[in-house]
Amino acid sequence: MSKIAKSLIKHKVAGFESGEVDFLELSKYKGLIADKEYFSFVIDSKNGGFFYGQSLHIYGYSQIHAYHDMESINLLLQKEYGDITNGLVSFAQDLFGNQFCFDTAGNNIVFLDVETGGKDVIARDFSSWVDALQERLHYFTGINVLEEWVLNDQLKFDQRLCPKVPFVMGGEFKVNNLYASSFPNSIRAYANIARQVYNLPEGTPVKLNIGKKTS
Repeated sequence: MSKIAKSLIKHKVAGFESGEVDFLELSKYKGLIADKEYFSFVIDSKNGGFFYGQSLHIYGYSQIHAYHDMESINLLLQKEYGDITNGLVSFAQDLFGNQFCFDTAGNNIVFLDVETGGKDVIARDFSSWVDALQERLHYFTGINVLEEWVLNDQLKFDQRLCPKVPFVMGGEFKVNNLYASSFPNSIRAYANIARQVYNLPEGTPVKLNIGKKTS
């Protein structure tokens, strides 16, 4: 097992059943993602899972849970975000549902802000992504917010914390502005906002159609 895998696996959350690796599905993504360290991690970690107290979720290759399955999640992202996610393959998410993606065109790892559709290159490969993650753990996972949240309520494996007042409208990354939303509602709610604000010039007035909040 590599040092990279060990550094993450020691923070893996117990009690979640990832399912056996679907090697046919895995083979498909090996044709899209050129990162051996990442695929080694998938095997060593026993098909991904939850890390750092569920604040980081690394997807697996098994249809036992749609919210954990690479194929199901990426198909949903493509459906809800359309051109915004062209060329991206998501492999993980933070506490708030923001996605970590392989950019198949640029061979980088991108942070996708699910509320705005904004994309930032944060690493060149899986190994350097793990380094960046661990250097800025609170920022890239939201673990500090989760620690406060679980003092009052347990987060289910299929849930992410979403804002009552959208972050793009000034909502804070604080417990009193958050609610637990289950898959796929969390992604659909974010995508609804992203489609309205994506690529708008800075300072453009916008009246968001938020829609009914779903859990």
